Amino acid sequence: MTRILATALSSALLLASASAETLKDTLPHISVTGAASEEALPDRAILRLDIVADRPTATEAVAENERKTRSVSDDLVRRGVPIDGIRVVGATLQSVSTEEAAPRSARGKRVSKGFRARSELSVTVASLDEAASLLSRAIDADSNDVRGVEFIVSDERTRLERLRIAAVKDAEQRARNYVEAVGGKLGRIIEIDHQEETAATEADGRAEPSASASGAAFLPLRPGARRLTARVSATWALSR
Repeated sequence: MTRILATALSSALLLASASAETLKDTLPHISVTGAASEEALPDRAILRLDIVADRPTATEAVAENERKTRSVSDDLVRRGVPIDGIRVVGATLQSVSTEEAAPRSARGKRVSKGFRARSELSVTVASLDEAASLLSRAIDADSNDVRGVEFIVSDERTRLERLRIAAVKDAEQRARNYVEAVGGKLGRIIEIDHQEETAATEADGRAEPSASASGAAFLPLRPGARRLTARVSATWALSR
């Protein structure tokens, strides 16, 4: 049933596209691009944490990595991070070896040093101040490295929906201005296509030392604003 519905929807979209192209071939028309944008400050963050364990055997490395991952996750939960906001998004296991020194012109011998298990945690945090505090806590609680921080505008989808409507109105006003300038009238809409984009503006660069609830110093995360932009390409028929 699902496959039938998907096929029907695909066919409907193809017919709609073909119909729009046919109308553009047979009717006088005007195509205009409209846009609307605004800046928004990120209010949430996703922390990417690497947890690494080196042990003589693969089994020991995996077991130790699981223990350290559990330790970090438990500490994050105790500090208020929802359990469904913590996910393991990657894991690897590899052998570790070094090359022993050898006499000149001789080739060194590679010696096994055991195994390395690595897991990557994705942690969604509700506020930037909380994210800054949790970064230092995660390092103390067995996370070996911070892979990166992704900043999020929590209501980005709602903002883009509003901007898309504004972009359509912008396109309509542009089309109306052009057509009326030559004594014509705007007819019915034939086709609308849209796209959105999000770009980070330059960060303000401020990093003032602050203190967490426990009194430990941490560096606040101060990302720059993100510019959200909606663009539409719309085609109207012309009427007399």
